[in-house]
Amino acid sequence: MKEITVTNVTDNLILPAINIDGNIKEGDPVEINQEMYFVCERFCNKKGELESLGVIPLIVRNPAKVQNINDYIKCLSIAHRRVKFLKDGKECCMDECDEMRIT
Repeated sequence: MKEITVTNVTDNLILPAINIDGNIKEGDPVEINQEMYFVCERFCNKKGELESLGVIPLIVRNPAKVQNINDYIKCLSIAHRRVKFLKDGKECCMDECDEMRIT
């Protein structure tokens, strides 16, 4: 496991560092302080090792204060494309599912 620094890109606040085990991609969900975020930026060192993440929150408070709402929507779009609705392990429409997964 490796400790990674995390920044909320909507307000540029530094969040608590998280421990990452394995590879994390854009759109992956991350829970920090019992709130959900989605990875939208990965910052690596010259060796290609992950050093920090930029994340967006699932819930945006005071959206008028988001400096670049278009970037937020772009990042959210990446996460949204990875959402799958499932019932008994098979894809289905949202109204009929019993599980939602971000893959």
